[in-house]
Amino acid sequence: MRKLLFNIFFLCSGLLFAQELKLDTNNILIGQQINLKISCSFEKGESIVWPTFTDTIITGVEIVESGKMDSTENGNALTLSQNFTITSFDSGSYYIAPIVFNENLKTEATILNVRTIDLAEDAEIKDIKPPIDAPYGWSDIWPFLLGILLIILIYLLLKKYVFAKKIQEIKAKPKVIIPSDIIAINSLNDLDKKQLYQSGKLKQYHSEISEILRTYLEERFHILALELPTFDILINLTKKGLAKEDLQTLATILQRADLAKYAKSKPTDLENGQSMELSLVFVKNTRKKEVQND
Repeated sequence: MRKLLFNIFFLCSGLLFAQELKLDTNNILIGQQINLKISCSFEKGESIVWPTFTDTIITGVEIVESGKMDSTENGNALTLSQNFTITSFDSGSYYIAPIVFNENLKTEATILNVRTIDLAEDAEIKDIKPPIDAPYGWSDIWPFLLGILLIILIYLLLKKYVFAKKIQEIKAKPKVIIPSDIIAINSLNDLDKKQLYQSGKLKQYHSEISEILRTYLEERFHILALELPTFDILINLTKKGLAKEDLQTLATILQRADLAKYAKSKPTDLENGQSMELSLVFVKNTRKKEVQND
């Protein structure tokens, strides 16, 4: 009889004190960010062990941001919860094992499915169409022609009567085109010399890194990187066949800059220096290769 009562009490306790391991969705694209919530309800005075993570939930599932732990009380019950922003850069299915708080309290397991971008399903992303020019009539053209003729006449009169000396022809120097990777590297080196993050200007430091890289991406890969959010930039570069390692490097830099820009996190000195180093590596790895003639 005692054993039966104990089993009934244990079953009721599990219903009253719930544990949860919940994802916003179980299916995401590579690089997409979602929320993972861990919560545990238990009786006051009961001992539990809360899980701690470094930069990953499991291998392949990375933590972008760790939220603060919240606690609520309801009578003799105490509920702890914590949110994590997570992502993954490798396709596949990831089994997230149950979170064990003590011998009686644990969550259910869950699965996160990560897939690559399906170009057939992503047909709505299209290039911007150029503006349509309206046809011109004679009434639109003749004022311009008259203006041009007047300019030519004035020039000839000035040349003949005002400028007595012979006008020497000035040969225009050819415009030197500097490669986009050289511009980006020089800009990053100039930014590093400013020592912005060393003087506490973290938001400005990461914003300038992001702008330099986005300008480089526009010139190098011909995408509207200055206007697109980080996730859409990664999608466009995936379509262009950028290596997974370079995609992951870029995502780390831009996502860290986004978090610093909106004051959602304060990068450490190590992370600040790492953003500069990774930016230089990314530009050197993705710059246009020179074609050598035999």
